[in-house]
Amino acid sequence: MSWKTSIKKHEFLISAIGLVIGVILLIIGLFGVFFADTAPTVLADLIERIGDWKYWALVGGAFMTLIFSLVIFFRYRNLQEFKELYETESKSKFRKNIARIETLALKLGPEYEEKVIEKEEELNIRR
Repeated sequence: MSWKTSIKKHEFLISAIGLVIGVILLIIGLFGVFFADTAPTVLADLIERIGDWKYWALVGGAFMTLIFSLVIFFRYRNLQEFKELYETESKSKFRKNIARIETLALKLGPEYEEKVIEKEEELNIRR
């Protein structure tokens, strides 16, 4: 299995971890830059230790939160569209939408590509 396949297979997990890290960095940056007086003790100690890196935490956290939120959003949207097109029992509707289904399967990962192949066999669609 190639590294691209592995990343695509675990894209949601990687994005969720990146989102959590981004939110933590964003909170540290926000408290460090804007709300230093009201920061909880544990957070204030951490902010004091990182010093001027709090600005980088703010920018990096905002960037990571935005990027990984978008990745999760688009993956969810593609998954919903795939399920809607895939779950048809009509051979003609499936054949009509096969190009879009295959595109979505490539975006979603190898297990969805296998589902498309199984569905084609189930509906006796030949290539």
